[in-house]
Amino acid sequence: MDHTRHIGIFYAKNYSISLIGAGGIGAITAITLAKMGVGELHIFDGDTVEEVNLATQYHRLSDVGKSKVKALAQSVTAFSNLNPVIHPLRVEGNTGTLPRSDVYISAVDSIASRKEIWEQIALTDVTSLDYAPWYLDARMGAEYFQIYIVNLSSSGWYQEALFRQNDSDIPDEPCTSKATIYTGCIAAGHIGAAVRRIITGQQRCGILTHDIYKDSLSFFEI
Repeated sequence: MDHTRHIGIFYAKNYSISLIGAGGIGAITAITLAKMGVGELHIFDGDTVEEVNLATQYHRLSDVGKSKVKALAQSVTAFSNLNPVIHPLRVEGNTGTLPRSDVYISAVDSIASRKEIWEQIALTDVTSLDYAPWYLDARMGAEYFQIYIVNLSSSGWYQEALFRQNDSDIPDEPCTSKATIYTGCIAAGHIGAAVRRIITGQQRCGILTHDIYKDSLSFFEI
C-alpha cells in the first residue's frame, strides 16, 4: 500500500499494536490502523458476529456467524496489505503475558473486562524494555466517547481511577439506544490520532472526552 500522502505526518511501519476487542470501536479501529501502515497488529476477541452487530459495527453481512477476529482480519487484509495476528479469545486475568507491543488498546464494553485486561497490561516490565509502551482505554456510549491515554512508565493514576469504577456506576440505556456507527467511526479517528502523536513523541497522558450529542471535546492532562 502506498503511504505517500501521510508519510510526512507519521511513519507507523515500526510500530506494533495489540487491539483487544473487535466490535463497535475495535473493528473500524483495526482498519484505520492498517491503513495508517502499522507494522504489526494483534487482534483479540472471543465473540462471534451476530446480526444485531451489523448496524453499529464495521462487519459485513456475510460475517454473521463467523468469529469476530477472523471476519475482521479478512476485512483488514481486503482494505490494506496487512495480515493481522488473530487471537480468538477473551483477555482475562489468567490469559498470560500479552505480545510485546508499542501500544495496547482496550476496546471492550465493561469495567470488569477492563480490569482483567489491565491485570495483563500491568505485567509488562517497563524496566526491562528500551521503550515505554502506551495503553489506550477506549470507551463508547451511543453518542459519547472517552479515552484514557496511559504511558506504562507512570500508570498509577490510571490504575487508581480504574479500580474505583464499577459497571453498576454506569447508567443503563435501553437496548435501542446503546450504540451508533458514527460514534464508533469518531472513536477510531481519535485512537488513530493518539497513535500518530505517540509515534511522533507528542502524546500526553490524560483523558480525552468527546460528547458527540453536545458537540463538546475536552482533554484533561494528568
